[in-house]
Amino acid sequence: MRLVRPFLTVLKEHHHISPDLLASLDTLEPEARVPVTQLLELLDGLVGFTGDQDLGLRAAQATHRGDYAVLEYLAASCRSAVEATSLIRRYIGLVNDALEITLEVDKRGRAVSRWMSSVPLTRAAADFQLAATFVAIERWMPMEGVRVEVWFMHPQPDDLTEYRKVFGNSLVRFGSSFDGFIFETATLERPLPASDPNLHDLLTRHAEQMLAELPNAQSLSRRVRALIVPALQHGDATAENIASKLHMSRRTLTRQLEAEGTTFKDLLAELRRAMAMRYLETTTLGTTEIALLLGFSETAAFHRAFKRWTKRTPLEYRRLHVS
Repeated sequence: MRLVRPFLTVLKEHHHISPDLLASLDTLEPEARVPVTQLLELLDGLVGFTGDQDLGLRAAQATHRGDYAVLEYLAASCRSAVEATSLIRRYIGLVNDALEITLEVDKRGRAVSRWMSSVPLTRAAADFQLAATFVAIERWMPMEGVRVEVWFMHPQPDDLTEYRKVFGNSLVRFGSSFDGFIFETATLERPLPASDPNLHDLLTRHAEQMLAELPNAQSLSRRVRALIVPALQHGDATAENIASKLHMSRRTLTRQLEAEGTTFKDLLAELRRAMAMRYLETTTLGTTEIALLLGFSETAAFHRAFKRWTKRTPLEYRRLHVS
């Protein structure tokens, strides 16, 4: 619910939205957890109702220091940006267990941070996710001289006013292959002004306890989904590879997934379907590029799979869902 509160602040400015609805949401506990899919449906409906396509960006600007509680203060108390980045990746489940964050160095020596959701995001949700992170970083770390590229999968909107308010002079790219950030690796070595080793140790123990107590924390299906998403883009989303990352045999993985009522094949197809629909709805990527991003060896195989999922070809689906 911590992710919802900034939206409530913005929505209070829309007088045609029921105050009773906002008040009922405002009374929910900050640590209460709600299914991501339900929140996305609610957000999508609110964007349509208000006509505010920049709702996610406005909500990000309505966030305040400490909105992310333990996760935020834990990251801020680190010695350096690289340590904070590593901790955010580990503990992001405290606020969103549908999100997987990766960090790697590309061929040009730049740090690439991919923010991949196992549940396809709408534009407003993707905007909020990166914008709120960017705003929080600026509150805790001096950004003078830091060159950051912000990548969005959705197409470039006609009006970029709110993007400029949030990201300033940073380069913002649209229609990208992933949502995330690209920056110089030297940025990772920057010391953090609020570094506090004693507070950091205390918060780490608390974060570990919170992580262990998360609902469905032991769900193997959730862990497999989170590993499949980045594996798809690296072309190694196989049962053998995922089982290896979980330190178990493929046979054990199969048996435990069956106990949860699913299979690796079903989870892979489910994620490919959801990600394919999002790519087609929110990006201008061609079907060949999408097929590669989803781990298909041939575009024709992607076409066959997509028609099996939706009864339509990728191009037919795009024409129906993109105005």
